[in-house]
Amino acid sequence: MRPRVPCSRKENKTRPVPRKKEIMNEVKFKYQKQIDELLAMGCQLPELFAPNNLQACRFAFSGEGHVNHVPQYMSNPKRMLQDMGKEKANISLLSLSCFTSAEKAESFFTNLRKAFKNVQYSIGDSLSEGHLANEDGIMTSAATNGHFDFYEYEACDLNKTFQITKRLIEEKNDEND
Repeated sequence: MRPRVPCSRKENKTRPVPRKKEIMNEVKFKYQKQIDELLAMGCQLPELFAPNNLQACRFAFSGEGHVNHVPQYMSNPKRMLQDMGKEKANISLLSLSCFTSAEKAESFFTNLRKAFKNVQYSIGDSLSEGHLANEDGIMTSAATNGHFDFYEYEACDLNKTFQITKRLIEEKNDEND
């Protein structure tokens, strides 16, 4: 789960930092309006980097009718308003959680599942994989567990480039949980 740090997040610094002013002036994020609201409150974007066609993984829902690749604040706008009211807003919740490898994503999911039995109903029951191109958005540096945040640009649609590659929860387990 994401840390509860008001309006900021410490990141591992592994690559040179692009100038944020240039990033903000050149492109629009998919959720620019919400990002601007949090920036106006004093929140800051973390250090961000080009993904350079990175192979990445994310959790997704396998069933029909589920919407995948939506940040937490956008799937639950009420939460953003509540967090803003409590001065607990976290700009990271306008990004997509991704992982650098399937193995690290599966390990993270297994650990989450131990703590939260029904986590698959919140974050997804499957693993999806795809490439993140520079025109899709920008990312934070990856933590040691492989997790990074991905901030989508306006035209990005990961539903077109990410495919479900593995079900993390078996059908029979869903019924017995």
